[in-house]
Amino acid sequence: MKRFALCAVGLLFVLVGYSQTRFKLSSTFHSRLSAAKTAKIFGALDRLLFSLGAGKIDTTLLEPENIVFHYNFFRDLQGIENKDTVAGYFHPQLINLYPLTETQSMLTLVFSKGDDLGRIYNFLVREKEGHLFFASPLYHNTRFWKTKTVGTIRYFFPDSIDMQRAELFDRKNKTIARKLALPLRHWDVYLCQNFQEALNIQGCVYEYSRNGVVNSGYIVDPCTLFACMHDEDFSHDILHIYAAGIRGNQRNRIAECGLAYYWGNAYYTTPNAKSPALEELLPAFQKYLDEHKGAQLLSLFEKNPDVLAEYGYPKPIEVNKIIAALICREIERKKGEKGIIELLKCGRGNDNFFRVVEQLIGLNHENFDSELRHLVSCK
Repeated sequence: MKRFALCAVGLLFVLVGYSQTRFKLSSTFHSRLSAAKTAKIFGALDRLLFSLGAGKIDTTLLEPENIVFHYNFFRDLQGIENKDTVAGYFHPQLINLYPLTETQSMLTLVFSKGDDLGRIYNFLVREKEGHLFFASPLYHNTRFWKTKTVGTIRYFFPDSIDMQRAELFDRKNKTIARKLALPLRHWDVYLCQNFQEALNIQGCVYEYSRNGVVNSGYIVDPCTLFACMHDEDFSHDILHIYAAGIRGNQRNRIAECGLAYYWGNAYYTTPNAKSPALEELLPAFQKYLDEHKGAQLLSLFEKNPDVLAEYGYPKPIEVNKIIAALICREIERKKGEKGIIELLKCGRGNDNFFRVVEQLIGLNHENFDSELRHLVSCK
């Protein structure tokens, strides 16, 4: 009891000493670490948050192993940290700190403003040779997961993997790099059950702007991917990553997403299934057109209604991306990869899209419906 009392007194001095930190302490905060170690973590956390607020992360405080991943993990917190002079910012509050091993601890930080909860994050804290380093708890949370390398892809998963799907993704990765004449990239892919699990294993317990999101994946530069609904084939998004090396910041969304549907897949999964590829979506689109003779394809392209829901492909799978994929397929057929690269470089907006498409294959607003109906029926 005497030892406990001394520790309690020591912790009290720690809390008083850090009353002006960039973070607040929960009224129920308790640390099972020594007062000296708790004080050291408080100081390091305060410096980390200060560097976030300054817009330049102090990399000396980040875990050196896989530092690029950890840098991007903490960069995601920029703009939400404590800024007392700016209305609307979420304020960090430390609510938990506990040891994992002799050299590792976990802390939990809540970002809130009044009654509004913004984020809850877990950070891993590791001590090495007297220095403290912060990290995403990703590697700690997945330390018992299995690994499997399939060509250019290294998978991490808790239970099972669809090898046919994994091999398909490896082939697509190689094909996309070759067709765009870009260096082949290798990827680390975490097979998560849903988007919330993808956030959780990285240390994001709650994120207000992503609340309720399930059917989605996640990317952490430069090579870490969190699969969409455990789908081994993440080819839609790697197309976007490769395409960035072609078009720079001038992204034409419809052109690029159309190519992603064509060379990759539709990204989002259907209920109890994997993400559909173009060859799976086309029969449903053809059936819709057969049953709706008066449908105007230009209107479908520009307004993007949810017309494929009754055929098993509801939004967020989009009919205008299917149409754009058919246009990309025709460009590749007539002009090869050079035509595709020209399309990726067309610039932002539909006007630039139509300008380049007309130059490449003669498709324009006037002949859109007749030409597209032909492309739908082509194999």
